[in-house]
Amino acid sequence: MDEQYYELEQCVMAYCREYRLFAPGDGVVLGVSGGADSVCLLFALHRLSRELGIRLYVVHVNHCIRGDAARDAAYVEELCARLEVPFALVEKDVQTLARQQGLSAEEAGRQVRYEAFFREMERRQAQKIAVAHNAGDRAETMLFHLFRGSGLAGLGSIRPVRGQVVRPLLGLERREIEDYLAQREISYCQDSTNDTDVYTRNRIRRHILPYAEREICSGATTHLCRTADIFMEIEDYMEEQFRQAKELCTVREPIHSGSSGEEDYRLLIRCSAFETLHRAIQKGLILSLLKEFSPMHRDMGAGQVGQVLELCVRPGNRQFCLPQGIRAVRCYDRVILERQTQALSSAFTVSIPVPQNSGETFECRVPGGVLRLQRLEKKSVNLLENRYTKWLDCDKIEELLEWRTRQTGDYLEIRTRSGYGHKSIKSLFVDEKVPRQERDTIPLLTQGSHVLWVAGGRICESCKIDDDTKQILRVEYEDL
Repeated sequence: MDEQYYELEQCVMAYCREYRLFAPGDGVVLGVSGGADSVCLLFALHRLSRELGIRLYVVHVNHCIRGDAARDAAYVEELCARLEVPFALVEKDVQTLARQQGLSAEEAGRQVRYEAFFREMERRQAQKIAVAHNAGDRAETMLFHLFRGSGLAGLGSIRPVRGQVVRPLLGLERREIEDYLAQREISYCQDSTNDTDVYTRNRIRRHILPYAEREICSGATTHLCRTADIFMEIEDYMEEQFRQAKELCTVREPIHSGSSGEEDYRLLIRCSAFETLHRAIQKGLILSLLKEFSPMHRDMGAGQVGQVLELCVRPGNRQFCLPQGIRAVRCYDRVILERQTQALSSAFTVSIPVPQNSGETFECRVPGGVLRLQRLEKKSVNLLENRYTKWLDCDKIEELLEWRTRQTGDYLEIRTRSGYGHKSIKSLFVDEKVPRQERDTIPLLTQGSHVLWVAGGRICESCKIDDDTKQILRVEYEDL
């Protein structure tokens, strides 16, 4: 590298190359608050932009919390004008947003910033977002997660790359950043909220890390970051193991699309395969599955993982209602994870007239799909069946049928050694291991309590076509 670069800039270039933060031609949106870290990021990347082959765009977000916030915005805008870097200002009342959404001001501020960064990235057709976290931020975040009982992801702390977000200063300590700005005689803004103990992270930054450096081990921040690297690598390895375990043990089962047209689904865990996994893989797999259903990954931790784990390893049909409207159900050799709104269903009954003339078809929209009944001459029919298309003897069926969910007393006629016998629908579902939560959702074609067809399953024995059949009723159910 050319000797004209400052030592910090050389470190940033090396870090960018090691972690492949940028590709030549990338447009990069910088989040610049005006503080030392983000000003350092702006000036360092501006100096390196030609060698890296990147284009820079700056976004400054005014949270409307501090009285001097407008001053910071004006300062960043002036810096960008001096460096000839495009500048965008976003103003948002973060405290009001936090109250409306039930968030902390810190969490709401982060949400606002990243929304602004991604909007600008889309507007500029950029490829990356660069933010100014440093090694101290990483060590602080690692301790914050450790104190709260985090797993591998939390202990790996802040990553150099997370999707389209990159952190070029993550290998630098705050003193190196301040020394660089002093060398180049660059001023920066002081955020007064950083000098208070209002936020937990501030207390770690202002008291715990300095104490560790002074009283326990010089270089504690660097050592914590090295340990975070180790946890990050282990997490990457474990994520691959979870992915393989998911392929081995789980099935993604589509559920009828809602009114939005979006496909919904539930996850089935095959317990026999799950039990062959190491306990660490079992827990990690469950957590990753729960996070699929959990917006923002909230309220999913060791307690919820333990509940699902219990269902997976202990036989017996049971269920747990989890946060975020998630339900976990053990049913025979599988555990079902689903949103409770998917599982809740209402009983329904639809009257269905049987077509009276050969060739006549009756079509009806029913809950979940469309039902079609067609009357045909037996001699003119090629009898091809599947799960949702069945053929019945029309001469043995009444003129008005019902398409409905199950009721007390429903039965199916089955063949026995002495002729025909009755089997209750409840017993049928138990014998065929139909999950308990599905039994009230399966449509039945009935005449009274006599079930002619369990949709997707068996038909009544006495209504099957035989040599004496003349008129056939073709029944087809198409789910939507």
